[in-house]
Amino acid sequence: MTVYWVVWDAGAHWVVDRLEREGALPAVSSMRERGVFTAARPARPNCQTPPSLATLFTGTWPAEHQVTGFTVPGAGEGVASHVSGFAPGFPAAPPVWEAMSENDLTSALVHVPWVFGADDRVGPHVDGAVEAYSGRLTRHALHVLDPGPGVQPWEIGPYRVQAEVERDPDGALRVRVTGGERLLLTPEDGWRPLELDRYNGTWVRCVRVAEGLVLVHTGVWRARTGGRNTKTLHRLAQCPPFAGEGVGPLYRRGAFGPRLAEGGDGSAEEVFLSSVECVARSFAAAADAVLDTHDADLVVVYLPMTDDVGHEFLGWCDERSAAHRPDIAERVWSYIRRCYTWSDTVLGRVLDRAGDEDTVVLGADHGMVGSTHLVHLNDQLVHAGLAARDVDGDLDPDGSQVFYHPANNGSLWVAEGSADDPAHVRRVMSRARAALSSITDPETGRPVVAGFLDHAGEPLSGAQEDAEVAYVALADDYQPSALLLGEGPPVRPAAKPGAHVVNTGDSRLHAIHASVGPGISSGATSDPVDNTLSAALVLGQLGLGPAADTLYRTGSCEPTDER
Repeated sequence: MTVYWVVWDAGAHWVVDRLEREGALPAVSSMRERGVFTAARPARPNCQTPPSLATLFTGTWPAEHQVTGFTVPGAGEGVASHVSGFAPGFPAAPPVWEAMSENDLTSALVHVPWVFGADDRVGPHVDGAVEAYSGRLTRHALHVLDPGPGVQPWEIGPYRVQAEVERDPDGALRVRVTGGERLLLTPEDGWRPLELDRYNGTWVRCVRVAEGLVLVHTGVWRARTGGRNTKTLHRLAQCPPFAGEGVGPLYRRGAFGPRLAEGGDGSAEEVFLSSVECVARSFAAAADAVLDTHDADLVVVYLPMTDDVGHEFLGWCDERSAAHRPDIAERVWSYIRRCYTWSDTVLGRVLDRAGDEDTVVLGADHGMVGSTHLVHLNDQLVHAGLAARDVDGDLDPDGSQVFYHPANNGSLWVAEGSADDPAHVRRVMSRARAALSSITDPETGRPVVAGFLDHAGEPLSGAQEDAEVAYVALADDYQPSALLLGEGPPVRPAAKPGAHVVNTGDSRLHAIHASVGPGISSGATSDPVDNTLSAALVLGQLGLGPAADTLYRTGSCEPTDER
């Protein structure tokens, strides 16, 4: 018996539900007809990807697994320090595959964090695993080609390749790229994998823009593989280059022309979406390698494409957001649909692989909400005399009383050295909350701060006023920023129309959760469930925890009087 667990990053329940009802996700429809389909509450108070994945994979909340943001505040040297939530040593609670290993059960994992140790090794109960996010060599980039003939150098991170513009017999321009291999590119081609050396590669494309021809490459990562299944490792080594994200920042800054929201014709969206398709192709190949060869009790497949597209597009289709654009929403929704179908196709392959005795779980770490503005909280705290700037104009935590943490995980911190005085903490935090609560949108005059949360994501009460850390919950459409601007209003328009930082409890942040398998009755669930339930469900289906009907009856893996 095998449990297959597919995770869609930012697979928002409201999006999946709508697309499935439109008939766009046949694999999801199959699961909905045969098993459980519901929403899941994500990590709180922060629901960025690392804390949300840690909650999903450990079955515990951030207060226990201690991953409190994309980077974790105070985890390095000093209160203002922060380290990646994916760094070795996190999470503090064991993921399910570690708990399984104590019972000699094995796992196969596709681009899942916290599997490889700092020594690049995996545990003895890993059948096969691949992970590349922690080995990024360079980010995506764009290279503007000189219009004249001749060979031009093109630097792709540490690699130096050559690009030569030439004309074919019909007079059309094309580019010959020479690196670890030779490619002939034209603006009409899509993305092509380019080998850079024996181990690494990237995806490249030639794009025609108003200024002429440009070359674009996705990021370059060093993929790690490990495990005891030699067939799996051999297949993983044959996969195309890893692409971990699309070229969203280039799209956002107008490198491929104006976006639809700014009067574009959709060509910029097509370039961006085609880069996400490179991600889909690389992840699907790795998933196929594992599905075809594994001999594991648990298979986990992580897919990031839905998060990539959500950040760039989703707010324009969010009718509850001021980011909603009725004039382009239908067209943008077609792009979102296309991306979600790539993820659904991989889910379909998993369902085809699973037998009647197996379980398939579809989950997501969090959802997504529309976003219109960034709120630069430290600017307001500097203006109130609570935070300080250094000689370079950057945040000076040592000279501050209270500051919004550079980790940008939603948290306010009392400066080091002051936390031992509860009266001082209460006084400066009270001033900070008052200062931030007075921020208004310069266009509408409306307050942008909705309230403050404690470490568990609950509204801050009077009994907790001496806590040296609090989370800022902003109103709908506003997201926090740790960037200190220095001049102008603290509220500025946001380039990304979709976001997820502080979990305000909004249902748009709920993740998708679905399951089929032995003991899982169709529709037998409370709605929504906690996102801690998935880990308990996986263990239960493997005989290491409560049965599915017990978990779904309560919607949580927390102990209840019923058990």
